[in-house]
Amino acid sequence: MNTQAYDLIGDIHGHADELHAMLAKLGYEKTGCTHAHPAGRKVVFLGDYVDRGPKIREVLETVRAMVDGGNALAILGNHEVNAMRYHTPGPDGLPLRPHEDTKTAQHQATLNQIDTAGIRQWIDWLAKLPLTLDLGPLRAVHAAWSDRAASELAQAGPLEGHTLIKYSMPCTRGYDTISWLVNGPEAKLPRGIKHRTADGTLRRDVRLKWWKNLRGLTAREAGFPETADIPDAPLTGVPEIDYPAEAPITFFGHYAVEEDRPAPVTPRLACLDYGLGKGGFLCAYRWDGETELDPHKFETIKQGAK
Repeated sequence: MNTQAYDLIGDIHGHADELHAMLAKLGYEKTGCTHAHPAGRKVVFLGDYVDRGPKIREVLETVRAMVDGGNALAILGNHEVNAMRYHTPGPDGLPLRPHEDTKTAQHQATLNQIDTAGIRQWIDWLAKLPLTLDLGPLRAVHAAWSDRAASELAQAGPLEGHTLIKYSMPCTRGYDTISWLVNGPEAKLPRGIKHRTADGTLRRDVRLKWWKNLRGLTAREAGFPETADIPDAPLTGVPEIDYPAEAPITFFGHYAVEEDRPAPVTPRLACLDYGLGKGGFLCAYRWDGETELDPHKFETIKQGAK
């Protein structure tokens, strides 16, 4: 039985001041180049360290020092996977992630703060991180858990070289496998119908409640996060969901939930992304071995805190 206590921290997106404030609130002390907890607790970082925020290099340095020092575990988010693809050529010599205006804009804060050589070094380190963690009584994934996808990617090894290329070719099973874990499943609204996301983007795709049986549900019933802007319309291309209700506690990020106070999604599911990179707050959860989530064990740090 795993008796290690963990503090799980959601999407940081280059906000180092808020990260350091959270670590202090959770009881971690600065020891040399790293942060350590006097009681031996460890952090689990849920991905999305880069892009958007003002201190991306400092976030990466903090996460790496804690991981390398044995004081934390970390997984990849979609922004790290996107960065790897953006800076890695495919078989045709072109970047695996095209340098289109919209994709470059998403990565621009990182490009502004870290030079090309520095980004390459960070990508080499990030590539060694896993996409999921299964720690027995709890699990961690950036967007959506899948036993099949988690097992396949764990067996594939580090996301670099030929492995990165294999899982980066659009419209392939490999691409869909990694996308489930770091982007989560989506379905489409009927032609001509769109909804507006928190950052103002009009989308025809709806992010889904990947832990529910979605058959027969409308977009508003199936969509996550739940917002009034998602229309009460049918969906197309709804995937089969195989997430068992008896699965252990699972923590995820990614979805930039627009709520004032964090709360469990279900008794065994918690999203820890409350949109710090979009004006929200940093969220964490103190886990001490419980098999169901305690609403009182979430911790938050407002944007701008030091």
